[in-house]
Amino acid sequence: MTEFYFIRHGVTPLNQQHRFCGSGIDTPLATVGIAGARRAGRFLQNIKFTHAYTSPLQRAQETLENVLAVNQAPQVPTTILADLREINLGDWDGDILADHQQEQQCQYYFKQPELFDATIVHAESYTDLEQRGRRALLQIFQENPQGNVLIASHGVLLMTLLQRVLGVPLSEIRRHGVLDNTSVTQLSSNDGSHFIKAMWNETSFL
Repeated sequence: MTEFYFIRHGVTPLNQQHRFCGSGIDTPLATVGIAGARRAGRFLQNIKFTHAYTSPLQRAQETLENVLAVNQAPQVPTTILADLREINLGDWDGDILADHQQEQQCQYYFKQPELFDATIVHAESYTDLEQRGRRALLQIFQENPQGNVLIASHGVLLMTLLQRVLGVPLSEIRRHGVLDNTSVTQLSSNDGSHFIKAMWNETSFL
C-alpha cells in the first residue's frame, strides 16, 4: 500500500492578480505562499516520506522545499517529474481571468470541461492532462510500491487527475472547485491505478 500526499503549490503573485497561470508561466511563490507551505510542512512534519516528487515549475519546487524543510525525517530523496506540471493554457497563459470570461471556450473550461476545445486557444485538453497525470502516478507507484510519497503539483492538474482516478465523470470534475493553494489531499493505492480517498483539500493548518 502506498500513501500519496498531494500538495498544491502555495499562492503566487499571478494567483493574487487573478490571472491564468498554466505551465507556460514559471512564477515564484508570493510571501504568503511560502508561509503557507511552511504551515503545510508543520502539518506533515511527522510523516516519514520515502520519496518526494515535484513539477518542474518553480512554484511547485519551492513549495516542496519549504514543506520538507520542517519535516522530522532525514533528507527525503526528490525527483522532478515533467508530467506533474500544470495544464498548458496556451493563448490564455498569464492573462487576467476576467478578460476572457465572456468567451465560449472559457465558459466551457470552467463550467463544462467535457465541452472544452483546447485547440481553439492552443491549450492542452483535460483528457491529455489526465493521461499524463495517470502516467506520473503509475511511475511513482512503481518506484514506491509501499510507503509515503509527497507530490507537489498544481491546481488544475490535481483537480482533474484526482477526481478522475476516484471515478468522477469529466463533466463533474469542477463541481467542487480547484484544490486550494497549499492544501493537502491524501489517497491510498495498492496498484497505482485504483485509489481510495483518505483526506481531501485539507487546509485547517493555514
